[in-house]
Amino acid sequence: MNSFSLNRVNSILLFGILSVVALYYGKVFLIPLAFAIVFAMLMTPVSRWFENRGISRIPATLLCIFIILLFVGLIFLVISLQAASFSKDLPQIQSKLQETVTVAQQWIQQRFGVAPQEQISFVQEQISKLSQSANKFLTGLVGGAVGIITSFALIILYLFFLMWKREKYEAFFLKIFSGDEKPVTVETLQEITKVSAQYLVGRLISMLFLAICYGIGFSIIGMKNAILISLVAVLPTIIPYVGSIIGGAFPILMAFVSGSTGMVVPVVIVLVVAQVIDNNLIEPLVMGSKLNISPIMTIFAIVLGELIWGIPGMILFEPLFAIIRIICDHIPKLHPYGYLLEDDVAEPNWFGKIRHVFSKE
Repeated sequence: MNSFSLNRVNSILLFGILSVVALYYGKVFLIPLAFAIVFAMLMTPVSRWFENRGISRIPATLLCIFIILLFVGLIFLVISLQAASFSKDLPQIQSKLQETVTVAQQWIQQRFGVAPQEQISFVQEQISKLSQSANKFLTGLVGGAVGIITSFALIILYLFFLMWKREKYEAFFLKIFSGDEKPVTVETLQEITKVSAQYLVGRLISMLFLAICYGIGFSIIGMKNAILISLVAVLPTIIPYVGSIIGGAFPILMAFVSGSTGMVVPVVIVLVVAQVIDNNLIEPLVMGSKLNISPIMTIFAIVLGELIWGIPGMILFEPLFAIIRIICDHIPKLHPYGYLLEDDVAEPNWFGKIRHVFSKE
C-alpha cells in the first residue's frame, strides 16, 4: 500500500514537472494558440448566428475576425485621440513634476543632509550606469513589439482554422473515447466552451463598467484627460486581482503630477468605490460561479501563470484552471483534485435573488 501510494505521488509530481517544462519551453507556440482557442469559443455563437441567416462558414468566420479587429482598432483609436489631447497638457505636467522634484530634494536635504547637487550627481551616476544597457533594452523593446505583432497574426490565423473546421476538432476528442464515455465527453466539451466564453465576456463587461465609472468619476472631480486616464487604468484589470492595483497607480500618479494634491483623495475614492462594486456585484453577476475556482487557487493560477508565460499566463491560467476543474469533475478518479480547485464560498442570499431576477430576463 505504501509502495503504491509513493509511486502514485511520484507519478503526479513527474506529470506536473513535465507539464510545467512543456508549457514554459512551448510558450511561443502555446500562448497564441491558447488565445485563439478562447476567442474561438467566444465567437462560435456569433458565427452560428451568421450561419443560421444563410451566410456560409468561411464568410461568417471572416466576419467574426473582423469584429475582433474592429474592437481592438476602436480601443487604439480612442487612446490615440485622447493621447493627442493629453500632449497639450505636457508642459503643465512637466512644470508640476519639476515642482514636485524640487520639494522632494528639499525634504531629502532637511531629512538626511544631502545637498541637491549631490542628489543630482547621484541620479546622473545611476543614469550613466543604466545607459550602458540602453542598446540592449531598445533591442529588446523592438523585438518585443515585433513579437506582439507576430503573435497577434498567429492568433488570427489559428482562430480562422479553429472556427472554420470546429466540428472536426470536436469529433477528434469523441474518437479518442469509447462509446460509453462519449456522452460525458460531449458534456465536458460543452461546459468548457461555455465557461471559457463566459469568462472572457464577463471580463470585458467588467472592464467596460470600470471604464465608465472611472470616466464619470474622474470627470466629476475635474480631472483632465479623464477618458484616456480611465482607459489606461482599466486595461491592466484584464489580469485578476493584480491588474486593478497596477491600473489604479496611474490615475493616482496623474492626479498628483497634473493636478493639486487635494485631487489624490477623490481619485482614490473613485477607484475604491468602482472596484468594490465591480468585485462584489458586476463580476459575480456577469461571470457567475461558472469558473468555480477558489480564491487561493485563483491567486495560485495568477502566480504560476506569470512564472511560466508572463503577463499572458496571468490572463489565461485562471480559465485554464477552470477547465482542469471541469475535467476533474467528470473523471471519477480525479474528483479529489476537482474538489481542491472548486470554490466552497457560499453565495450570499441577497446576491442569489439578484442573479435569479437577471436569469429570468
